[in-house]
Order: sequence, then structure tokens, then C-alpha cells
Amino acid sequence: MKKYNSVLIYLGILLLVFLPIFWFSGSFALYTTDSGAYLLNARELKVPGDRSIFYSVLIFLITEMQHFVGSSEIVWLVMFQMILTYVLIIQFVRTFFSGINVNFFLLIFLFLTPVSWMCIQVMPDIFSVTLFLSGLLFLNSTKKWISILYGSIVFLSLVVHNSNVLLFLVFSGGIFLGRNHLAGLKFWKPRFLQLLMVSIFAISSIFATNVYANRELSLGVSSEVFFMGKLCENGILKKYLNKYCNQEPNPLCAYKDKLPEHSWDFIWEENGAFANSGGWYESDSLYKKIIRRTLTDPDLLKWHVIEAGKATAKQITLIGAGDGIVKLDTNATVVNELKLMYPTDYKMLVNGSAQQQEKIPFSDFNLIYMWFGWISILAALFFVFINKQYQQLWMFILASYFAICNAFITGAMANVITRLNTKGITSLIAVSILIIMSQLNPKTKFFRG
Repeated sequence: MKKYNSVLIYLGILLLVFLPIFWFSGSFALYTTDSGAYLLNARELKVPGDRSIFYSVLIFLITEMQHFVGSSEIVWLVMFQMILTYVLIIQFVRTFFSGINVNFFLLIFLFLTPVSWMCIQVMPDIFSVTLFLSGLLFLNSTKKWISILYGSIVFLSLVVHNSNVLLFLVFSGGIFLGRNHLAGLKFWKPRFLQLLMVSIFAISSIFATNVYANRELSLGVSSEVFFMGKLCENGILKKYLNKYCNQEPNPLCAYKDKLPEHSWDFIWEENGAFANSGGWYESDSLYKKIIRRTLTDPDLLKWHVIEAGKATAKQITLIGAGDGIVKLDTNATVVNELKLMYPTDYKMLVNGSAQQQEKIPFSDFNLIYMWFGWISILAALFFVFINKQYQQLWMFILASYFAICNAFITGAMANVITRLNTKGITSLIAVSILIIMSQLNPKTKFFRG
């Protein structure tokens, strides 16, 4: 009866949090322009050149399962993301912070951080949160079937987003090397190597899809295009062109004094540097040559290190929701895909969703998320040092390392934007809230082995 009551309470909290969000947004989901690419790939099942196919495969499988009951709605994808995240949060708290009021924590975490908005986006960002939670639960698991379950969630969370596999390869590799220093956390030692192997298997799976579809061993056949956009944004491309254009002229030399400020402008600008240096189909050999030269030239390599550090430091400060949630053009890919495959969701989007009317006050919410997030992080750090809670300090360090790895991978290799950092730092905020709550509750038992 007690477990039954607990389930009812958890469901009540889930409804208490998400029903107002659905009401506020006027829709069961939020979309970015990138959502259109995921939906298109889910329908065509073609490996794209700029992202992993696996999030689209997940959308496809959930959509196909709905056909058995004669429906086709995005809400089931959203529900899957919500429930997976929700269950992992509950299990994480019960495992590592036994004694804390789970219901109170859920209300704080779901209301005062961007995680709820992440759950209802048709984007794989929420899987960075599930990755951290399931990864640590995997390290703690001793039973075979439980470790397989958590390992499967880790694998799913990895393959749905290219940045996740790079992030977790660095994260799992780092904690594997430092596993002897984590003895106080009572993780099961064989799991460290197994977690690293799951990471390697996940990145190999993405490589395999590109080898099969595009005959190229890479995370994406267009990955060099996006990295060139980053080199344009951080100034390294201009330094390269200034140094090498006289001896190695190429089509980009004509643009060395008028390169755009942002990476997305470099890629999407009509009749710009990218369009006139080969575009999507004929630029790979030139761009790969330039990227190799910037990484082997000692002077330019120095700037890679400097700019990566600057981008990581700038990225790690960003917390918020709504990045990319804008009014969508009615001819956009995402709108067309909804109209074709999810007519109910299409009608909700165009006939009154807050996203299309630009009525969601993300700027106001983000002030709360930013202040609450950083106050929680600093307060947790203060508590663990003052009270010498070394087990909790190591948990805080793990969450911080995860957030920094994410900030480095996304900031240094992609874009410095709020959405990409939030998907990593949210786990650090969760751990910080739990540490603060444990300090206020002396009955808390940290780490249930």
C-alpha cells in the first residue's frame, strides 16, 4: 500500500508540473528548426550528414508503435522523454541521497530549472541529463539485470546526439583514469571499464552508420563544415588565411577580410564564403586540409587551445530555456513534417500555440533559472567544504566535471549558446540541490550501496 501511495504521489507531481507547462505552451511539444531535420529523418530513415540518425530512429519507433492503436502524435515522444527522466531522477535520489524528501526535491528541480522545458522539446537535449543519471546509477549497480538496464539507457542517451558521445567519451575516460580517487563513492570498480566500453561502442555505432550510408568513417559527413564554421567564429580561419593564402591560395582567400562573425552565418549565408568554396558537396577536401593544417601548425594550434578555453569558460556560465524556440515559418521543414505525419500536433502548433504567438516569457523564466542555478551550485560547494562532507564533494566534482566536459565539447567544437550548455549543467544543479537538502536533513544517508 505504501509503494502504491508513493506512485500516486509521483504521478500527482508529474501532472502538477507538466499540465501547467502544456497549458502555458498551448501544445504538447516545442520545436526548433532542427526538430524538422529529426522528423524528416524519422520518416525517410536516411543517415544525415550533420547529425546522428538515432534520435530519428527513436521517433520512428515510437510513431510506429502508435499505429497499432490508430494514432500518430508527438505527445508520446514527449511522454517517453518525461517519464524516463522522471524515473531516473527518483532512482538517483533514492540511491545516492536516501532520506531526502523525493517529492519536495522533484517540485524544486522541475519548477526552478529548465529541465521540464527540455523534456517537451522535440530535441535530444534532455538525454544529456538522462546520460549523467543513468551513468552514475550504472556505476553503482551490482545486479546484472539492473546494470544491463542502466547500460542500455546510457547507450540510448549517447547515440541520440553526436556531442553526447564525445562528451561521455571524455567523461568516462577521465573517471576511469581517476577511479582510485573515487573509492569513497563506493562505485563497483568493474563498472568503470564497462562504462568506458559502452561509450566506445556508442561512438562506434555512429561511425558504423556513416560508413554504411556514406562510405566515410566519421560522426557525420558534413562535420568538417560545422567545424570550419567554428574556426570562422573564433578567428582561427582568418589567421590561417592571413598566413597561407600567398603560398596556398584557395577560394576562401577572397573572403579573409569579410568573414562573418558567427558560425551559422558562415554556413547558411547565401552566396557567401561557404557557398563559393564548394558548398555541401565539394568543400570537404579543402576544409579537411585547412583543419589539419590548423592542428599541426604550432602557432595555430596555440590559438586552438586559447579559443577552446575561452569558449568553454563562456559556455559554462549559460543556463536557460527557450533557446531556438521561436515562431516557425509555415513553410519550414518542421511544420511540413508535422502536417504530413502528425496532423493533430500540426493543428495545435498553427492554431494557437504560445510558441507561434511568441507568448512564452522565457526571458523572465531564465532570470529565475540562472540565479537559482548558480546560487545552488555555490551554496552546495560552500556546504561540502565547511562541513567536510568528502563523499558529497566527490559527487559534486563528478557533476562539475560532466558539466565542464559538455561545455568544452559544445563550446569549443560547436556553438556557444545557452541550449547546449544547459543540457550539461542541469545535472550539476540537481546534485547541488540534493547536497543542500541533505545538509538541512541530518537523517540523509549519502550513497546507498
